[in-house]
Amino acid sequence: MKTILKTISLSFLMMIALSLSSCRMSTNELAEKVKTSMQETWSKEDVTGIKIENFTLTHKGGNEYSGLLETDENGETFKYTVEVIYDGENMKWEIID
Repeated sequence: MKTILKTISLSFLMMIALSLSSCRMSTNELAEKVKTSMQETWSKEDVTGIKIENFTLTHKGGNEYSGLLETDENGETFKYTVEVIYDGENMKWEIID
């Protein structure tokens, strides 16, 4: 009986772990969310003339991600590093010069 209970408990814990991990966005989905957030922020702050050409994101570990942002700013191309923290629900990004 104890073996059956242990097996059921282990199965239950595995199901919980899988369901929690499936709630997180993929790195590509998070990159799209960050990109959208950047565009919305710039729009609210009345920043014009910046077009995102490319944005890639890499998972560093834990809650931390690092990205490369390529922009076209009034005809000139610029590259920036972007640091992102994502805890499964909330996301924060920062452009590093």
